[in-house]
Amino acid sequence: MRAVAALCLTLGLLLAQTAAGQQPADAAAKSEATPAAKALAAFKAEAGQFNISVEGSESDKLALEKEPVLRWTNPARTGEDGALFVWASKSGRPAVIGTIFTYRLGDKANRKHELHSLALAPLSAEFKGQTVWSPREAGLSFQPLEKAPAVAATGRQRLSQMKALARDFSASMRDMQDEQYQLRLLTQPLVRYEPKDEQVLDGAIFAFSLGTDPEVLLIIEARGSKESHQWQYALARFHYIEITVQHLDRQVWRAEPLKGFDNLNLGAAQGRESIYTTYHVQRNIPLE
Repeated sequence: MRAVAALCLTLGLLLAQTAAGQQPADAAAKSEATPAAKALAAFKAEAGQFNISVEGSESDKLALEKEPVLRWTNPARTGEDGALFVWASKSGRPAVIGTIFTYRLGDKANRKHELHSLALAPLSAEFKGQTVWSPREAGLSFQPLEKAPAVAATGRQRLSQMKALARDFSASMRDMQDEQYQLRLLTQPLVRYEPKDEQVLDGAIFAFSLGTDPEVLLIIEARGSKESHQWQYALARFHYIEITVQHLDRQVWRAEPLKGFDNLNLGAAQGRESIYTTYHVQRNIPLE
């Protein structure tokens, strides 16, 4: 009878865990061991091995947001699978955005890093103690947004304004084989921030993507002074091929293709001082 009672108690606990939305320990362990979970853990571990600093700043070391702002895939090309991370200044404004991802060739995979400076000054990035990236100029160039409304008084109203302003943009890219892709705007911003910065009252980063893979970034900020702000925008490439962006049916930005950026290795001199870089970290990884 005691054995039966113990069995009933165990079953009761399992049912209670399920009803409460909890998993038994063995089920949780299995979920953590899935290929997707292991890949995400590896991406997060690599992101944590960066040490990035903005030059000329009293509080120059950037802080990694430990959870990715986007987990993305791109089955349209070579099975890319990645996670997008942000490193922010102490004010809370994002200063670097980067993705760690793998892509497949046959029965092997390659791992890459892709980084873009959002900082307004030069910066330096080390990976595992090696300097791999040191852009010498500001990562963004802001422009006033034509026909933009006055900056709203509340954060909720400003977020609605930024979403509406982002919908006035469209983007496309053309690959090395001259094939063109129309990109889609992700409906929610990747990042929303209200930094402790008199120059920037509010801001958000939007992405135009292929699949869920971000290919070009649109940064919208309420910029100015303590007394007055206006809506401004900047654009950042997130691919080495040609990208064009339109605003209200007028082309406002074009990124030229970057020859040789498709096959760079970790620490390569080419791309090290560019505001955008991408390089291989590991090649020919056996697929599970």
